[in-house]
Formats: sequence, C-alpha cells, structure tokens
Amino acid sequence: MARKKKIDHKELMIETEKLLLETGYDSFHFRLLAERLGVGRSTLYEYYANKDDLITAYVHSFAYERVEESKLVLEIDDLQEQLKAFLRIFLKYNHIQQIVTMITQMEGQNKPQNEENVIHIKKLIKEINAVSLQIIKKGQREGKIRHDLDDMFISYMMFHLIQIPNFRQKPDEERLEQFVDFLLNGVST
Repeated sequence: MARKKKIDHKELMIETEKLLLETGYDSFHFRLLAERLGVGRSTLYEYYANKDDLITAYVHSFAYERVEESKLVLEIDDLQEQLKAFLRIFLKYNHIQQIVTMITQMEGQNKPQNEENVIHIKKLIKEINAVSLQIIKKGQREGKIRHDLDDMFISYMMFHLIQIPNFRQKPDEERLEQFVDFLLNGVST
C-alpha cells in the first residue's frame, strides 16, 4: 500500500497528542507517529525537523486554544458560572499536567530552538494563570472569595482540584459543582 504524501495538520496534532500521552516524551519518536498516520518518516521531516519542534508546535497550539477559551469565560457575569466554565475547560483537558511536564523535559535538552519555543509556551500558560487570577479578584471584590489567602495559592488550588482522580465516577458537571462549592465555601460547616 502506498503511503500518503500529505498530512492533515489537525490529524497530525491529534495523533501527536495521543502518542505523547501513551508513550511520554522520552519514548515519543517519528517512526511510531508515521505508522499511525500511514506516512513515511521522511514526510514528517518535511513538516518538522525533529520531535521537539513537533511537540512544541503541538503544545503551542494546545495552549493557545486554551487561552482563547479561557478569555471567553471572562464575559460571564455570574461568578459561580464563570468558575464552572473556567474549570470545565481544564477538566475536559485534564491531561494538561502531563503536557506541562513534557515542556520541563524539553527545557533540559539545552537546544536553542527549544528555548525560544518553551519561552513562548510559558507566556501562554501565564496568560491562562492571569485569567484565573482575574476570576479570583472578581470573587474577592464581590466578597465571595477570601481576601486573606494568596491569589496564586487559590489559583493553584483551582488547577489541582481538576487533577483529583474521579474514583467515584461522578459526572463532570457534578464534580464542577463540588469544585466551585469548595472554592467558595471551603470545607467548614
């Protein structure tokens, strides 16, 4: 069977994500990806010089899309709905922590082209954090989020809540309700 010569960019990013999550950064390579896409490795090299270029392109695309989604959340007036919408984005993509870990691995490679890409991706991640801080500050202004806790601490809590395994197999919307209730009311009675 002849191999495809062209690659659909969206399909490439989807398969890159799947393979990254299955194998991790160190075991990711073009041979496996080429097999999945039904192309030769040389076809992948026409698009990306190496796996780091491809992975940073994937992470950049992923982070940029999450930034744009996050900014839309700021248009919601009700704080509870705003928190739910923001957390929903990251609950849907709860594998984001694995992706961030891969960026850290790439940083350690000391390749000049990676440094620039990683810096740009970190800027996008900071934009996402900035959105979370805007939501937190709004909650503080409305008297619904405590002022005595550090904003960044609350932001970290938001992102770490999403990483809690769903052992009880609760629907995402029920989990979101609990996350928001926890953020706004804590665990006291």
